[in-house]
Amino acid sequence: MNEPMKLIEEEKDKLKKAKDEKAWYAVCDEIKNRRNGQYPDYLSREILVMYQEKFPPTIS
Repeated sequence: MNEPMKLIEEEKDKLKKAKDEKAWYAVCDEIKNRRNGQYPDYLSREILVMYQEKFPPTIS
């Protein structure tokens, strides 16, 4: 399957450098804007995996 909207290294680096969730979502908005508002499933999954690694779910 062709995935033309996959994250580029620059975008991955920005996500990895996000200090908190607010910064993370700001980078996600930039990514979405660069793709004219499109957010295909494979892109969402790729971002979700990175998010879960950076901000692991906590059980309270």
